[in-house]
Amino acid sequence: MHYGRLVPVLALCSTLAAACDDRSTPTLAAPEPPQFINNGVPTGAAFGNVGAVLFDFDEDGVIEGNDLLCSGSLIEPTVFLTAAHCLSFFPADAQLYITFDPDVFPVPAPVIAATGFAFDPAFGHDLADLHDLGVVLLPAGSTVGITPLQLPPAGFLDAAAARGSLRGQFFLNVGYGVAASDRGIPRFEFDGVRKVSKSRFMALQPNWLGLLMQAHATGEGGDCFGDSGSPKFLDGNTSMIVATVTTGDRVCRATSWDYRLDTPSARAFLGAFVTTLP
Repeated sequence: MHYGRLVPVLALCSTLAAACDDRSTPTLAAPEPPQFINNGVPTGAAFGNVGAVLFDFDEDGVIEGNDLLCSGSLIEPTVFLTAAHCLSFFPADAQLYITFDPDVFPVPAPVIAATGFAFDPAFGHDLADLHDLGVVLLPAGSTVGITPLQLPPAGFLDAAAARGSLRGQFFLNVGYGVAASDRGIPRFEFDGVRKVSKSRFMALQPNWLGLLMQAHATGEGGDCFGDSGSPKFLDGNTSMIVATVTTGDRVCRATSWDYRLDTPSARAFLGAFVTTLP
């Protein structure tokens, strides 16, 4: 069993005061880093625009599966979207890498060396609106053949809620790695495979999308450690990302809270990196 970079990342966050606390609600504390897909199935070649962020933690010059940090998605040919808390503890000159390989073990291929990264400067200052968005910038021509995901129009989820169409709606979670046990002593297994699962709608808040991931009750799944920054899709629409994974409950059995992309604050940050916003 592989455990990815969960333990080293948590240690880094503790040392550098990154957001790493309780994941029970989006307003109590800043989130822990990496989360992974829970109770998912391998995507294979599907969701080829969802990838992983990697960093050479052991400085051996080889980017391998155990270097996986977070997940994310391509939103422009040179812009990879992830969570701010995946990036905020790195020095500005840190060399990050992106892969879209559906299985990062033993060594992902190809691996794209990023040209830089950025995260919302307002990240962490307001727990009601955590501004938990970051981007990894890629070289021109490095993602040829990969179709970027669309961003939602302003107020997209609010309009859906007003129509009553979010009630009973399922969302798709797509990211890399860990499956969490759904009862008993928590257990987490990491295999580095990109997976997809479903979670039912729970609540909509001004900056947050809340999803249920009680697998033992619903038979569905969710997200867990290592999948921070990964996309959320409306079931039936895999071309548009509506939110990114930020936080949830500590043992990945109850709730997932995801940062909305259709809000003014999200659009203000993203507008600096995408050609046009819908």
